[in-house]
Amino acid sequence: MAISQKRGGTVFFFAGASEGDSLADLSRSLMAPFSAVASRTVLLELSNPDWFEIFIGMLNEPIWFAASYFGSGQEIPMSHAGESGNLWDMAGIPFVRFFGDIPAYFPDRHVGQFANSINAYSDTDHAAFYRRWFRNPCLSVMHPRILQDPAPANQVAFEAKLNGKIIFPKNGNPPQKLIRYWREQLPPHLCHALESIAEECIGQNHLNQAPCFDDRLLAHFASLGVDASAKPELVCFLVAQLDDYVRRIKSTMIAEALLNLPVVIRGRNWEHVDFRGKAATYDSASGSAETLALIDQSPAVIDMSPNTVHSPHDRICRAVGRNTAFLTNSQDYFNSTLGAVAKQCTFSFQIEAIHSMVEHFVSHPKDAIDLGLQQSKLLRPALSEAGYVNSILGAVDSIEFCKGKRPPGTQDFLSFPPNIFH
Repeated sequence: MAISQKRGGTVFFFAGASEGDSLADLSRSLMAPFSAVASRTVLLELSNPDWFEIFIGMLNEPIWFAASYFGSGQEIPMSHAGESGNLWDMAGIPFVRFFGDIPAYFPDRHVGQFANSINAYSDTDHAAFYRRWFRNPCLSVMHPRILQDPAPANQVAFEAKLNGKIIFPKNGNPPQKLIRYWREQLPPHLCHALESIAEECIGQNHLNQAPCFDDRLLAHFASLGVDASAKPELVCFLVAQLDDYVRRIKSTMIAEALLNLPVVIRGRNWEHVDFRGKAATYDSASGSAETLALIDQSPAVIDMSPNTVHSPHDRICRAVGRNTAFLTNSQDYFNSTLGAVAKQCTFSFQIEAIHSMVEHFVSHPKDAIDLGLQQSKLLRPALSEAGYVNSILGAVDSIEFCKGKRPPGTQDFLSFPPNIFH
């Protein structure tokens, strides 16, 4: 079967298995805006044993591009005219890989598997980390965030929210368990580096700022006379450890601040927090669809950024999409987009500050509902689909051009594509 690539053709999104099926839900949101410009959009969930047969059955029409979180679905083999290779590479079809964490997580998934790979980041620090540490990088794009699961305000059951509970939908993890792993499994100097930098990062003067993990690591090793920048694999490993540790500290702090309030903490791995005799309710489930239903019944959603300050987290985009208030840590993004409203909904990482803010909205759910409508009014224009679509299609057009032939009418002094860059 001959597979062709064409602008305006089918857009495929692939979704791998994930906790609570969250990647499938995120993929649906990322795919939806392209339905207005593509002949069709198709989500293939790799947990479906028939996904490949479904995919093969749809290859009779041209494909525009494919996409997924973490590159799921990018390794599909193909044989044609006696040659074998990667389907996307051989057919010249751009493949967009979306990432929501710093590239120190799953670094092998960020490497360009073929010439028409595209990496898509939603946070400037993540994109900068990729450019800084990955050699021979593929084309990357910084795209704006968009609403997730959007619904108009007239579909919101505000009466149900008045009687609902504020929810903190977040998986936990014990910080001390990670430190034990460092001490038991890592060389002494690496363990010392991690413990030293971690202690600095969670200090009150730094916990509410961008962590700059790689800069701190390089400075630490430089004090020993070691140039760690020569080993990106070392930097990625250590940055991932620090990022994970600081997230554990922050999420545990939020949970402890909520224990004496009648809220719901929903997610796995909270065994290190003692809920016995506390006002907070612990719900160990994490299904994405069920969480959405709880958000629709809740006055507000509590969130924390994944150690980022320049873009909203996906749970924020979901809360705004459902016209539901969010309470989160202070970030540059909200200071610039929400103005004075930011002070009403953002807290510093201090147990007292978190408890005080949430306690107010527990006692005054009408204030939370009003806050959600204000946030929605201010953020929906910033989370528009047009900017997101233009960013992704700009990258797709660029990679498609680079894979193509010399355009007719090109000036004599330009050879294209030039061999010196390959």
